[in-house]
Amino acid sequence: MKKLVILSLFLLTIQCSWAQHPGMPMKMPVADKSKEIPMKPIVVEGELSGVPDGTRVSLAFRIKKTKAFYNANNTLVDTIRNGKFHIEKKFVYKDFDENDDNVEYMVNIEGKGMFVYAYPGAKVKVTGTPALNAISWRAESNHPLQKEFFEYADYEHEKLSAIRKRIQEEYEADEVDDDMVEKLERAKDSIQVVSMLDFMKNKEYNSVFAMNLNSISFLAKQLDNSQLKDRVRSLIMEKVPADCDNQDIDLAKAFLSMDEPQRTVEETKELKFGDKMRDFTLYDRKGNEHKLSEFKGKYIILEFTSKGCGPCLEAIPVLDWLYKRYKDKIEVVAISVDDSWMEGNNNKSFHEWTAQQYASDMSIAYGIKGTPNFVIIHPNGNLLNVSAGLSRFLKEFNDYVQELPREEIKKMLAKK
Repeated sequence: MKKLVILSLFLLTIQCSWAQHPGMPMKMPVADKSKEIPMKPIVVEGELSGVPDGTRVSLAFRIKKTKAFYNANNTLVDTIRNGKFHIEKKFVYKDFDENDDNVEYMVNIEGKGMFVYAYPGAKVKVTGTPALNAISWRAESNHPLQKEFFEYADYEHEKLSAIRKRIQEEYEADEVDDDMVEKLERAKDSIQVVSMLDFMKNKEYNSVFAMNLNSISFLAKQLDNSQLKDRVRSLIMEKVPADCDNQDIDLAKAFLSMDEPQRTVEETKELKFGDKMRDFTLYDRKGNEHKLSEFKGKYIILEFTSKGCGPCLEAIPVLDWLYKRYKDKIEVVAISVDDSWMEGNNNKSFHEWTAQQYASDMSIAYGIKGTPNFVIIHPNGNLLNVSAGLSRFLKEFNDYVQELPREEIKKMLAKK
């Protein structure tokens, strides 16, 4: 009897202890530790040419369940020494799931970005000369998506190299024919969409597929080609799982007007020169809200950009120079139209915002047909000009805002 009473008191004590912590289970054997994997760091090492010592190198990664790469909490930095760099991404303990955002990274050097895919514990080797495409520099990794990333990049380079050469020749001419450049750029975009559609019909869905699908969806929208948009929609229906949860796919559908919200008649109208600007809620890298109306009384220069846009990256130093020199009379805002930050560092002197859910509405309002597109707004809030390409924008800036030192601008454009 005495033993029974002692046992009852012991069980009652355990029950009372559990009742004080209802969120805690009764003390049980330790849970399965196989899901709690001690992860070795990812090591990214580079041996590069054409990059001076002291150049900043960053490795950006996604914090689990977030969308963007770049902020102060998810970027690791090293500098080039004797042509080399070394960065380690360390882990502690976590439940590892291959579908989590812990295999995709981005190496960035002077505004030139390349995606890197690696499992924890991997050693990634980056070699070559950093460029705006992934042709002249490479990453060797143990992750199968790395090989696939370069398969896409190499195919795109093969299909576009001829027309890119023609565009470069136009830019290097003594007198740049902006109309011809714009015509060639549109032709390049059309070739890119058609060739990638042919290539991707034989590929399986994964994050690299989704990233490229996002790119061609954006181009098909900017080209306003219904046949191309239908082909992209068919590819989505055929390849993308119905329950897919991927930001690139969500954006691709939005670009194709598959998920766009209903707009009022006024919201569907494109502004004309002289009209009052249309304001939108915009967000900086820290998530703070902004309005264009904050800058009333100054000229507002908008640059519409997109992820991985080479000419957009080339415009950064020019816009940086413009803003620093004329910030008493202008404000410069780079606006990302695809809800993700430009590939490139975020140390710009001018503003960098994203339109998020209003990207499509804002593009319609200002008649944006591609990237980079530039908008000039008068200090009184009236729309002055919309132009495609940096060279044309600078000419318009001369006409509407300020006469620029031609020799200095010519040198700057030659460095692009």
